Amino acid sequence: MKQNIFLLTQLEQLKSLSDPLRVKMLHLLIEKPYSGQQLSQLLNIPRSKIHYHLKDLEKNELIYLVSESKKRNMTEKQYRSTARSYIPTKELMPFQAPQNESGKLMTLTALERTKERVLKAPDTAFITETENPKEWSKITSQLEVKMTQEKFKEWVMKYQNLLEELTGVVEESEDAEWFYISTFGFRMNEPFFNSSEDGEEYE
Repeated sequence: MKQNIFLLTQLEQLKSLSDPLRVKMLHLLIEKPYSGQQLSQLLNIPRSKIHYHLKDLEKNELIYLVSESKKRNMTEKQYRSTARSYIPTKELMPFQAPQNESGKLMTLTALERTKERVLKAPDTAFITETENPKEWSKITSQLEVKMTQEKFKEWVMKYQNLLEELTGVVEESEDAEWFYISTFGFRMNEPFFNSSEDGEEYE
């Protein structure tokens, strides 16, 4: 992986990420290198179509060639994503339509990958041994909060610092296990949780 965050500086890069198939391919390439043939099998899409989109992603510097090898009369190329996250620069902010489409697709695809991981996780991952959520070895929460954007940005900064701290943790002990964390937070037009309708209050 070349970098953690890739800054999108060109409108063509943003448009490239407005295609659902390219976003699916990119999310797979964030996780590990794949060849066009492997992506074709994973996504059940003709290899010619996969290669067309790979060329577009590579042209826009969103992926890069990892390795190239000869197999019989064919050349197998493996690709990897340029970064884990893709963020538009301020220069691209005026282009709201492609930016909105790209952002939604990236988020929805990440949700799909999270769902796949939940389904493949061991059953024991969801067992709780205590009634106190603070002592659980899993995180399951949905929150809706009302605050200013500035206040929310302050909280996001603290959260990002925690993620950086977590990313730096590497334990090689025999009892160390893998944990998956997927988080989303964004503005909404109105709340879905409305306890005031029936007079209920939650502690």
